[in-house]
Amino acid sequence: MKKIKLQEWALVAEIVGAVAVVISLIYVGVSVRQNTDAIMVSNHQSIVAMDIERNTWYRDLEFAALYELALQDYEQLSPPQLRQFRTFVADTFNTWEYGFITHSRGMMDDTIWDGWDQYYRSELTKVSYQWFWNSSKMGFSDEFRAYVDSIQVER
Repeated sequence: MKKIKLQEWALVAEIVGAVAVVISLIYVGVSVRQNTDAIMVSNHQSIVAMDIERNTWYRDLEFAALYELALQDYEQLSPPQLRQFRTFVADTFNTWEYGFITHSRGMMDDTIWDGWDQYYRSELTKVSYQWFWNSSKMGFSDEFRAYVDSIQVER
C-alpha cells in the first residue's frame, strides 16, 4: 500500500476546503434570498396596514361628509375641518412615499408597487390633493417630490 505524502494530503484538504466554500456560498445566497423575500412581504404588509389605518377615517360619518365636501370645494372647510383634511391627505402622501421609497430600493415587488402607485396617482387627480401637494411638498423627500412633480407635469 502506498503512503500518501503530506503534499497530497494538502491537495485533498484544499479540494475539500474549496467544496466547503462553494456550499457555504450557496447557503448564504439562499438565506439572503429568503430574507429578501421576507422583507418584501413585510413591506407589503406595512403599506396595507397604513392604508387600513387611513381607511378607518371613512368610518366616521362626520369625516366622510367633510371629505366629500373637501373634494368638491376645500375652501368651504372651517379651519378645524381643513386641519383634519390636511392630516388625512398627508397620511395618504406619507403612505405613497413609503411605498415609493421601498420600491425604489428594491424592497417591494413591481406588481405590488404598480397597483399602489396607480391608486395614489388617481388620488392626485383630485383638485384638493393637488392643492395639498403644492402647498406641502417640501415636507417630503427630494426623490419622492421629484417623482410626484413629474406626474403632475404629465397631466
